Amino acid sequence: MSKNKHPILVTIPHSSIFVPADLRRLIKLTDFQIRKQSDPYTDEIFNVSNAHVIKGGISRLVVDLNRAPDDIEMEHSLSNRGVVVSVDIDGDPIYKTPPAMDAIFERVKKYHYVFHEKIEEIKPKVKFMIDGHSMRSVSPATKPDGGAKRPDITLGNRDFTTCSHIMTRKIMKFFEKKGFSVKINDPFSGKFVIGYHCSRKLFPGIQIELNEKLFMNTKTYRPNKKKISHLRSIMSELVEGINDELERMAGTKNKSTAQSKLF
Repeated sequence: MSKNKHPILVTIPHSSIFVPADLRRLIKLTDFQIRKQSDPYTDEIFNVSNAHVIKGGISRLVVDLNRAPDDIEMEHSLSNRGVVVSVDIDGDPIYKTPPAMDAIFERVKKYHYVFHEKIEEIKPKVKFMIDGHSMRSVSPATKPDGGAKRPDITLGNRDFTTCSHIMTRKIMKFFEKKGFSVKINDPFSGKFVIGYHCSRKLFPGIQIELNEKLFMNTKTYRPNKKKISHLRSIMSELVEGINDELERMAGTKNKSTAQSKLF
């Protein structure tokens, strides 16, 4: 594996559990409940050395970096879908006292804008983006498919608008060869990160959701370090395969070795 970074960007928006002290006092959830709202250990799994990596540094309960900055739904009861929400994905109210709108706008400016500005800064140097996430093994009751068991991996491309059918299928087969069950755009098709930054022709990208049962105890949230390390190795292999495919498509790969080693 090359020691150099390939022109591939990996974003990890939901791994952080950090809540500033002044906001923590306003939140009624326990530390464990806050942990459950994150994408645990994705900052380890997707932190590959052969790609450029941008990690979010704030809990999604403070600001969801994978939602549109103007998608504010605090005024709606049982809202858990916007950039700043009033209810978590388990249906529990988040705040003792809901924050004022000017405070919400300040959060978006401080954390959301900065994260996406970092992506824009590096985009001229890269040719593909992977947006790394994790998902519950069983859909929460607050979701339309509540109680449904989820696949090992979901690939999201916003109905093939951010990544071509060919590349998506190649990535799918890569994971299937590793023994994983894979679905495309089910139950997640991708949100703001790939929707805003990616397009299938100009700057392709894909969202990868990993089932939490693959790398941790889903009741205690204790990590399985061995499995996390194994998944990180697989993600590094994926980066190599995508880079090979991009070079082949661009015609920069020697014709005798044009077929990707992984794809």
